Amino acid sequence: MHPLHRWLFLLLAFLAASIAQAEVISLKILKREPFAGGQAFGDVGPYEQITAVARFAIDPKDVRNRVIVDLDLAPKNADGKVEFAADLVILCPKDSAKGNGAIFYDVNNRGNKLALGMFNRPPGGPGPDAKNPAGDGLLMRMGY
Repeated sequence: MHPLHRWLFLLLAFLAASIAQAEVISLKILKREPFAGGQAFGDVGPYEQITAVARFAIDPKDVRNRVIVDLDLAPKNADGKVEFAADLVILCPKDSAKGNGAIFYDVNNRGNKLALGMFNRPPGGPGPDAKNPAGDGLLMRMGY
């Protein structure tokens, strides 16, 4: 299995392991580009940023999905399932063999990515921003 596919599989497996039961029906990679302008992070080296959209389908009749308010009122596809999508951004070492083999999953809040700002603080300043997307690069240097 290609190292990138392993990362995607792990992430999607984690996303699907929730109280409600959904299935991934597609994953569309929109772009792959060097992260932080191709900056190298210690022995791990440069990272790649993968931007994608994951599409899901959920059965409104499944008892595990009763926790979703008004799910039964949502439009359904030909199979009687409700479809939805989630944006996905993956940062991974360009050379996956240099990563630490673990995934660091950022549970975002209303679309805000928080982990880099919490762990990759630039010295004497706020969290990472467009001018400095990696902050001090702590997570990247550790191979996450």
